[in-house]
Amino acid sequence: QVKGKKTFSGSVMDYIPINMSVTDGKLAGDIAPLAIGPYDFWVIEYGYTSGDPKEVLKRVSEPELVYLTDEDVGAGDPLARRYDFAKDPIAYAKSQMDLARFHRERLLDKFVKDGESWAKARRGYQITLGMQTRSLSMMANWVGGVHVNRARKGDPNAGSPLQVVPVEQQREALRRTIDNAFFDESFGLTTELLQKMTVDKWLDAGGFREGMEEPAWPVHDRVAGVQSAVLTMLLNPTTVRRVYDNEFRVPSDQDALTLPELFGAVTGAIWSEIDKSPSRKFTARQPMISSLRRNLQHEHIERMIDLSFGNGGPGEASKAISNLSVAKLREIKARIDGVMKDDANIDPYSKAHLSEARTRIEKALDAGYVYNAGSAGGGLPFFMF
Repeated sequence: QVKGKKTFSGSVMDYIPINMSVTDGKLAGDIAPLAIGPYDFWVIEYGYTSGDPKEVLKRVSEPELVYLTDEDVGAGDPLARRYDFAKDPIAYAKSQMDLARFHRERLLDKFVKDGESWAKARRGYQITLGMQTRSLSMMANWVGGVHVNRARKGDPNAGSPLQVVPVEQQREALRRTIDNAFFDESFGLTTELLQKMTVDKWLDAGGFREGMEEPAWPVHDRVAGVQSAVLTMLLNPTTVRRVYDNEFRVPSDQDALTLPELFGAVTGAIWSEIDKSPSRKFTARQPMISSLRRNLQHEHIERMIDLSFGNGGPGEASKAISNLSVAKLREIKARIDGVMKDDANIDPYSKAHLSEARTRIEKALDAGYVYNAGSAGGGLPFFMF
């Protein structure tokens, strides 16, 4: 115990990362927990009390004693997560993104010293990419979340055992996830940086894995991998079902994050290039839709098609999910039709991409109706593929 200081963790059994929060270039706060936390004292009190242990348990609603278990991880409460700072994980995730940007801007000038291999820049960038991915995972975790309270009936200051995550926090988490995953700028890749991100082929410097990699960093594969993971975080059947169910848990006269809002926010950000007709001539070297964004849009269509086929998970929510997915696919197709009416200014890459996207949507919508053709009459579904 450090005299006069309070540890920032509720328990030594919490999964707390090293605190690398930086303010004005300086570390803010303690780097690691200083001592056992209030939850640990509470557990000791319960185990060694000479009175009724039930009286000790009634303190469960005290803010410093709130806890979640390993079994709660992934069950809907965004606070049940390892390696975040649980008082405000969204703010912590933002600070980690800021830290990743801080280091990316200094990889070439500061991180790689004179006489060192440029392979160090590649390793440094991949460290920041890992920080970015973890931050995105922390933020996306709040969409559709429900907080769990283990207080029992009659406990002092006991609230409801389930409380939908406030809509402001869900919207902030959704916005930050979108802003830091779906736009080219969020990855901080420049021509100069990519030209320096090589490997040494020395097992003692980069390890066996680096020794087997190509010298040129596979930019499209790596970025697409992160963006695909984020689409899974936001549009997987469990998350969309939770968002849909939470609409019913919130009184109808109160604001809530809805499934149409989730689908609309994701779709609007991913397909912003087709909001209006191109105002200038685009070329293959300066395309209307960048290669990274074309990959993202292709992946998004695949996810929406999958959900439109009723693959939104088991249960009744899949019907609403399927209907909304179909509506969103029709909307995307209509926007593509609009921008392709006068395609003289569209570059070959973007034109081929949009044409294929439109065809895929058309075929998927047609196949969806054929797929469900036999369900109304109680017979077996008829497959055309």
